[in-house]
Amino acid sequence: MPCHHAPPEREVAKAEQLLLVEEITHRVLNEYAVAIAWINLEAMGTTDPDSRAALGRTESRLRALVNAHRALQAPANAGDVDLGGYLERLCAALAAACLRQTRIELCLHERSILLTTDRCWRVGLIVAELITNSTRHAPNGGAGVIAVDVGLAGDHVRCQVADCGGGCADPGPSRGRHVVERLAQDLGGAASWRFGSQGVTAVLAFPHAPWPRRPPSPGVLKVDAEC
Repeated sequence: MPCHHAPPEREVAKAEQLLLVEEITHRVLNEYAVAIAWINLEAMGTTDPDSRAALGRTESRLRALVNAHRALQAPANAGDVDLGGYLERLCAALAAACLRQTRIELCLHERSILLTTDRCWRVGLIVAELITNSTRHAPNGGAGVIAVDVGLAGDHVRCQVADCGGGCADPGPSRGRHVVERLAQDLGGAASWRFGSQGVTAVLAFPHAPWPRRPPSPGVLKVDAEC
């Protein structure tokens, strides 16, 4: 009889975490579906054209949020994914869901970089969090640009998210920053922020090769955010 070895504890924990994320995502999407169904019922029950139009806009916004949420789902299959293409789809979904009613423009400058699906997903979560934070830094009137740049710097992947939200002091530790830092650590990298007179720039850098094959040397990896 062949001997089957149990997977490493780290892989088991990762699989359990992904299962929990998948379950939470499923529940959230179901709640969106219920909300959209109720809006449709309300729209069918009103004869006022203004009310019907308002409910239609609300439904459209909710569907855009559903698409953004789906774009951030945990990967279903193993293998390699083009990070540039993945972020292009993600940024399009986020722009439609969060920026359509603002005067903020989201610009992505990417290149083709192959990553495993789980690492690509973590980069997507980080970028989504940084974009969400950048929308809060928009100057009065809500106009501005959020620029996302992704490329290779030697043997590291470098992802920068910069906004032109004007002068902004470092708000200090926050839940969002903690999440970004933990996800960056999962990638074997680090994240840093620079707060300047022209806005906020966040930089994520991590080794192109996965952790098991080429872990970074302690104290070597340094990330500088440049506006």
